[in-house]
Amino acid sequence: MDNDVRRGLKRHKFVYHFLRILIGWLLAAIQNFTYTPYKIKESPVLILSNHNSDFDPFLMIIGLKKHFKFVASANIMSGPIGKLIAFLVGPIPREKGASADQTVQLIVDNLNAGIDVAMFPEGNKSWDGSTGFISKRTAEIFKMTKCGLVTYRLDGGYLRSPRWAKVPRRGSVHGRVVNEYSYEQLKDLSVDEIYQIIVDDLQVDAFNYQDTHRIRYIGKSLAEGIGNLAFLCPVCHRFDSIHAKGDEFWCDCGMKAVYDEYGYLHGDKLIDLDNTIKWNRFQKHWLARHKNELKAQTDQPISQDDDLRFCHVVNNERVLLGEHIKAQLFGDRILLKNGNRVEKTFFWNKITKIGMFRNNSLFFTYGGERYELDRPSGFSLLKYFSLWRVLTDKTLV
Repeated sequence: MDNDVRRGLKRHKFVYHFLRILIGWLLAAIQNFTYTPYKIKESPVLILSNHNSDFDPFLMIIGLKKHFKFVASANIMSGPIGKLIAFLVGPIPREKGASADQTVQLIVDNLNAGIDVAMFPEGNKSWDGSTGFISKRTAEIFKMTKCGLVTYRLDGGYLRSPRWAKVPRRGSVHGRVVNEYSYEQLKDLSVDEIYQIIVDDLQVDAFNYQDTHRIRYIGKSLAEGIGNLAFLCPVCHRFDSIHAKGDEFWCDCGMKAVYDEYGYLHGDKLIDLDNTIKWNRFQKHWLARHKNELKAQTDQPISQDDDLRFCHVVNNERVLLGEHIKAQLFGDRILLKNGNRVEKTFFWNKITKIGMFRNNSLFFTYGGERYELDRPSGFSLLKYFSLWRVLTDKTLV
């Protein structure tokens, strides 16, 4: 196994070094990226960071000036370009909406072979600007190998490129090491203690940072796409009723608001929901309070989405099962329809994993098989994830 994980390592290190020297400065300028210099002392080391943007891996490479294997979505490694990426830099694949067992083993194998590894333990870019759920399995890795831990923080990336948004903005991003822990510091700690270190170090609130730094994130159509995050109106409590154009967004009930260049929301009826973290927190609490009512809603859909593609995913290759599919979300199931014909029924309590890629692809495992719902223009993946969590009595964090 040691030889397997080391295969191509010299090539990967050369590509990292070559690209960092050749275009690292240009990418840093384009992304308006600054960093606090830091030289990592420990090796091998597992580097963990919060996650907001597709550019985060490149920014970490620039900021840390070090080679490490990244854990990355297997989606980016499909097709000719994906195979080239795999050849050049050798990322560790993680399949969305599938078991992480194989990925965890690959991380451990690389660390045991003396290769540094970096990952985003949330597994997803932030939807609202706060750090998402981190699995305790991340901490368990430290009981399976002898490595150090580095926690890294990226500030500003969320407001520069909100996951839900149609277009990115211009504004600054800053990277810094939060802490470095040696193997000697970690070896006698419990999994729970290591997990708490990770959670505490990586807990980020984009608006706490913004309240202090007041950075402008300039762009056009700042509010467009916000319905991908804000699937529930805080005034009328209807699903899928938020529309946006330019910097303004509104609900059919009459709620109107504006998204400004600092990332804040302004509207007379929003009460205290002046940023996306607060809006998403409201949605989570509302779903939790109305869980039983939602579960009982099995005759009329809670929500629905049209014009989706439906695929069976086999060995990370998509097999198209249907186009122009309507997904109806009930209290007990997801019903997929093509016109009036039912294509497939998925019961919430039999879905074992859900994963999200960018803002347009939902992956999930059902009966041991992996499926994808996709719409290139985007839709509220967060709605599906949140309903799945609450309707199956899982903690909604």
